[in-house]
Amino acid sequence: MPKIGNPKSSVDIPCERCGSKRKVSKKWTEKIENSGGFMVLEHTQIICTNKECQAEFDKLVLADEAKREKLKQTKLDNAAKRASETPQIV
Repeated sequence: MPKIGNPKSSVDIPCERCGSKRKVSKKWTEKIENSGGFMVLEHTQIICTNKECQAEFDKLVLADEAKREKLKQTKLDNAAKRASETPQIV
């Protein structure tokens, strides 16, 4: 049966932004309990070796997180506003 996915390791694929080589920055495992027992997840953080490219990427990630947090807060505010405006059935 053929292997599904990319046959190359993620580290062997060059950076999409600048074409530089990438490296593993951090590895960790996480153990999550589920209905069948435990599931072990292995995480790997891969970064670009070009410092300027990685700094720009980190800046974009922070901006995206701030945008998502703002949208989440707006959604919560709108839900609270709708709940307070809904007439109560007596």
